[in-house]
Amino acid sequence: MADFLLLYDQVSEYSKKDIDKGQTPLDIYTICCAIREGFCLSYSIRKDNTLYFFLKKTNCLVKLEGRRLRYLGSDERSQALLFGKALDKLKGINSKESPWVKSTPGIYVRTFPSYNTFLRFMHDMTNKNLVLIFDTISAFDVPFLAHTYDYPNIKPVKKIENLEEKFFILSEEKSPLIDFIHQFVQIYPQIVEKMILTPLKRIEKIEDKILYINFQIDQQRLPIQS
Repeated sequence: MADFLLLYDQVSEYSKKDIDKGQTPLDIYTICCAIREGFCLSYSIRKDNTLYFFLKKTNCLVKLEGRRLRYLGSDERSQALLFGKALDKLKGINSKESPWVKSTPGIYVRTFPSYNTFLRFMHDMTNKNLVLIFDTISAFDVPFLAHTYDYPNIKPVKKIENLEEKFFILSEEKSPLIDFIHQFVQIYPQIVEKMILTPLKRIEKIEDKILYINFQIDQQRLPIQS
């Protein structure tokens, strides 16, 4: 199973009318592309994948679980409407901290009272190694992760063993990922031993990064040729 977490400060508000008029906000369009590359194959859905979106400004988390997903098409409209329903569901949660609430089949939302509470949730939720992916982050930004580098070359994703057992953390902007790393390590210093920093410099778009990771996972699943 491949897990992906995409970090955002916030996302644009939009309506079904915006989608019908072809006025999907750019950040929502990017999220739709990430959903498509995370799950949609030409013939089916990637059942083993789980995709999370965290919105830091409101401390909200949206989860898409491949094995339970229904109604998800490969088109932007389908994805935007389902994601919009999840955002609307979040608005209906009165508590600052909630358990998972179902939006539509396979899509769930929850809230946290603080960013640190979200980090504790992440720590308790998974025992997987965290692969932190961005194209401009260096060991100078996070010196305590320098051990994950293979100087003078950075270890590429395809050289990481057992990719499907990893938890991939991505962000379009640099600051959400840097904040995530620093605050996570501040609360749980030992977590640094489970972090791998691997920039994908030649792949710019976040959805293409997800596509590439899925491709490498598929390659690792192929039987070894004798």
